Amino acid sequence: MLGWMRKQTRSWFVYIAFGIIIVVFVFYYGWGSRGGGEQTIVALVNGQEISRTQYNETYENLLVLSRDLYGKDLSEEETKKLRQRALDELVDRTLMLQDARGWGLTVSPDEIRREIANTPSFQSGGKFNKELYLRRLTANRMSPSGFERAMRVSLLVSKPMDVLQNTAKLTDRELFYLYRLENEKVNLNFLKLSSSDFESRAKVSPDEVKEYYENTKESYSVPAKVKIIYLSFDPTLYGEKIEIKPEEIERFYKANEDRFMQNKRVRARHILIEVKGEEGSRAEEEARERAEEIRKRIEKGEDFSKLAKMFSQDTASASKGGDLGYFEEGDMVKAFEEIAFSLKPGETSPVVRTPRGFHIIRTEDVKEEMPEPLEKVKNAIEEELKIERADELAEEEARRAISQTYQSGDLVGYAEKNGLKVHETDFFAEGEPIDGIGINRDFSDSAFLLKIGEISPIVNVGKSYLILKLIDRKESYLPTLEAIEDKVVKLAREEKAREIAREKAEQLLRELTSGTPMDKIAAREHLTLEETGFFARKSGFIISKIGSSEELSKEAFSLTSHRPFPQKVYGIGKYFFIVALKEKEEVDQGKFQSQKDKVREMFLLQKGEERVRLWLKGLRERAEIKILLTI
Repeated sequence: MLGWMRKQTRSWFVYIAFGIIIVVFVFYYGWGSRGGGEQTIVALVNGQEISRTQYNETYENLLVLSRDLYGKDLSEEETKKLRQRALDELVDRTLMLQDARGWGLTVSPDEIRREIANTPSFQSGGKFNKELYLRRLTANRMSPSGFERAMRVSLLVSKPMDVLQNTAKLTDRELFYLYRLENEKVNLNFLKLSSSDFESRAKVSPDEVKEYYENTKESYSVPAKVKIIYLSFDPTLYGEKIEIKPEEIERFYKANEDRFMQNKRVRARHILIEVKGEEGSRAEEEARERAEEIRKRIEKGEDFSKLAKMFSQDTASASKGGDLGYFEEGDMVKAFEEIAFSLKPGETSPVVRTPRGFHIIRTEDVKEEMPEPLEKVKNAIEEELKIERADELAEEEARRAISQTYQSGDLVGYAEKNGLKVHETDFFAEGEPIDGIGINRDFSDSAFLLKIGEISPIVNVGKSYLILKLIDRKESYLPTLEAIEDKVVKLAREEKAREIAREKAEQLLRELTSGTPMDKIAAREHLTLEETGFFARKSGFIISKIGSSEELSKEAFSLTSHRPFPQKVYGIGKYFFIVALKEKEEVDQGKFQSQKDKVREMFLLQKGEERVRLWLKGLRERAEIKILLTI
């Protein structure tokens, strides 16, 4: 029950933005306090700068999330799209943050503390665990102050989103229209032609090969590559050298006392009588009457705990006499917590209605807001100060290394003298993964700006500070046709086979629209007449047995018994498809009525998302955005 009530108070859009999950970790360095290194500007949003460091950290975190999600490395094209997504996310977040501040919105320390306490990653046994919270941050080399600043940004941005979401409305007519769009299904017949079957007819002359090479030669270009050695200054390696004095801890505690305030908490019990029917129903009235009867028994002196065990329908707390433990404001649904916090210890509430049912609440204890003792939080403060000092020390060491090697370029000698490891990469091109680094545009861009023997400024990679030296370079070049002739001939033939297959498919479609039955065409051409099976728009653009095609998916739902054929064939990969509507399954009105409330909830969520997208579109149209980065 406690988990359910807490769940109802959480915002659906706190960490979700336009198709990709964005947790505070992703934006920790985007809006945190970290500096270091020369800050290249990648974009200006209404005059506000977005730095290369912000971009790199956002991209790298999105890359990690993507790899975890899909379990594989990304292709070059996918990587490029992800880089664009990282930049778009930063621009969008900047615009939304600017507008949220324009609304006069703020985030209080209590809201930040409450959000952190309600984050499952920081909970043990369903309750906030401060030691776990600090361990999680330490594992990601974050300080609580920096994390909380990033959390403030995330919460601030979520507020206008919540307003837009929660004020969305739908008429019954709009609701049915959306339901029909979502649940209408079609089944297609199709014939499939493979370009591979036409390769024997795809003869190419030397002149055609030469022409194909000239038209596509940029795709064969071999990019420039460089080879780098570098030193890495990792803040985690400097933590052991740092000692934090007791007076520093006490000074930090006094300067940040609001961070260590423990909110007012109450400990309460409750008895729940669930409501099975709709509001105003007989079932609701019966549940209310039953709750009132139990309330009278309490007034006559019967033990609250025993009655909770006998009658409460909250299975999580009934066995404990209805005990919910301690909770803060914001942990429960509003109607419940307003009563719980208004009662004095030992007082019992009247019957209270919430979305779950009727409650009788007894407040057992009240703990007023008060600062946590220094003794309890000193370890956390010490750890935070160590993280910050270690980062500063790592940056100082990196700057010292630059000052002593910039003229001589002797990175190896400096490393030997100071007991540092020299890392060496293989040759890599711009945008390629780098040994020990992965894909990192800041590292790559810095490397390609260097001349052989030169030392770079500081480069931020993850949480470390790196210094690079270029030791070798291979310039880009375009292979001659003679050098790659076999490859070009193969590609030219494949392209010609595709064109032959397309022409054949278009010929068959013309026959079909002229009245020749599809099964006769299939038999004559030795093709298999197949069907997709029913699919709905909510399946996305994936069509069974055909593949992914947004254009064909949309066309399929426009087909009718009077116009069963599209006006074109569809090419997907090496295949061309000739399709025809076989049957359409309309939506069931009775089923719609029985699911109406759930359907409304789902589409209100979607409409809220659309309102947010339109809000952001408007912000972009009115904004002055200058992109200084080439993706």
